Amino acid sequence: MPMTSRDITVIGAGIVGIACARSLQRDGHRVQVLDPQPPGQGCSWGNAGVFATDSVIPLATPATLRAVPPMLFSREAPLTLRWSYVPWLLPWLARFVANARPRRVEAITRALTALCAAADDATARLVAGGRAGELIHRTGWLTIFETERGLAAGRAEAAERNRRGVNCEVLSADEVRSWLPEVTERIVGGLRSPDCAMCTNPGGFVERLADAFCAAGGDLEAVRARRLRPRSDEVRIETDDGVRATEHVVIATGIEAKGLAADVGDHFPLDTERGYHLMAPEAGIRPALPVMAGEHKFVTTPMALGLRLAGLTELGGTRLPPNPERFRSMLRHARRLFPTLAASEWSEWMGFRSTLPDSLPVIGRSPRQPNVSYAFGHQHLGLTLAGLTGQLIADEIAGRDPVVDMHPVRPGRWRMRG
Repeated sequence: MPMTSRDITVIGAGIVGIACARSLQRDGHRVQVLDPQPPGQGCSWGNAGVFATDSVIPLATPATLRAVPPMLFSREAPLTLRWSYVPWLLPWLARFVANARPRRVEAITRALTALCAAADDATARLVAGGRAGELIHRTGWLTIFETERGLAAGRAEAAERNRRGVNCEVLSADEVRSWLPEVTERIVGGLRSPDCAMCTNPGGFVERLADAFCAAGGDLEAVRARRLRPRSDEVRIETDDGVRATEHVVIATGIEAKGLAADVGDHFPLDTERGYHLMAPEAGIRPALPVMAGEHKFVTTPMALGLRLAGLTELGGTRLPPNPERFRSMLRHARRLFPTLAASEWSEWMGFRSTLPDSLPVIGRSPRQPNVSYAFGHQHLGLTLAGLTGQLIADEIAGRDPVVDMHPVRPGRWRMRG
């Protein structure tokens, strides 16, 4: 029996929203995307550009909890906290701690492993027949360590990944330098994930997908969705330029999904990791592949438009201004790791990664409204899991069996009051 074509509106033109729109369009639906910004802005533009299919270990673990107290009192730490935001963050932190229990860590790791294992094939299907795939290069990526303590933790992570079937190699300092001659002599070793790919222009990647979507008849409108009014047979969307109706809505707006979901009657413990990056068109170095600083958790990525330093995380909501010390800290560490780094001009950026306390996204239909679907909360894996997310959304609407178990990412896993 042929599939019934529907009018579907995707709210959000980041990588996840455009991937959902493209997958639904290929199923024969009439798809419209709403976003006040051009495609690929926000975190879709500012990320480190790594398809991190090796990232199967959640953020919430007993080791993370042990490391958090000293990290929160250091300006140099990979994770910092804006203390004025603490009262609003406490419920999220309580759930984060609950998800760091060993049994939960095991369940979440299994779920992330399954998602990441299916991600490459889904990305290949997403870019098939278009120009976006030209920006993907299977370089692998490195994590480097300056201390024996950091390297010991890296070895433990590598062993855990390999146990899950994720290829991760432990390298000596000399082996790291064979891949990365620009690096300081101070490093003691590293890890290599050879099966991962990188994107040389994340914003351009989304733009090319959006161009393919529009060329195939998709509708992309620069308008903000303010409120949702779901009914039994349609969803009414209040926008800046009036009210419009659609048969089905996919909410893929990152951190802004929290308010739209509340209109539907669904409430999620969604918050944001504030991510920072620096970009230099001429840096004096150009590594052959992305490099994670193991102790400091930022990535140095060679991109089409220059060298990007991306990472460092701050918990502080969406209203506070950027913290200038985050940029200075990242640059200090980068200059120590790469002594010949010679860039004099850097552009600064900060964005909001939507994140949930269990390190898993929300993907699938609303438990309250079957004509509303969710695709948000991807944390550091938006680029990595976008293609798979679009496929899962399209499969669920079509009634097809999903390629992975969707139970761990189901919207109904959070029971919360408004």
